[in-house]
Amino acid sequence: MRNPDQFSSLVWLWVGIAIACSSLKYGFGSFHEPGIGFITFFAGAFLAFLALLLLVTSRREQKMPGRFWNLWTGLDVKKVIYVLVLLALYTFLLRPAGFLVSTFILLSLLFRVKGAHNLATAALLSILVTGVSYFVFEVWLQVQLPKGIVG
Repeated sequence: MRNPDQFSSLVWLWVGIAIACSSLKYGFGSFHEPGIGFITFFAGAFLAFLALLLLVTSRREQKMPGRFWNLWTGLDVKKVIYVLVLLALYTFLLRPAGFLVSTFILLSLLFRVKGAHNLATAALLSILVTGVSYFVFEVWLQVQLPKGIVG
């Protein structure tokens, strides 16, 4: 295999299939009453699907990519450190500030990292993603999210 993506996609395809198949022994359940293996089955199936997608696209592109170190050229280390610091702060502020406030702030700052969105677009996207996440987890799945200063 001349393209390293072909080998890695085969490995991840095997891992995804193994996760999906092994999760079936724990019980799949139903959509209304999911079993223990419900989430792991879909996670493995999604991983296998993405690996299969990578395998197909890497077969089309047969040229040999550059060396491993070429992956890091043009990388802005300051942005990587900034994102890691933001994620660490998010984990510490999630409980005292609450899910809604801390997630909105995190997403607003993350949308601005790339610089592709202006402040109004970043705020609107943050409100939208935070609202949908809150609806899915708190209302639909009835997961207790940290209330923080809002609750």
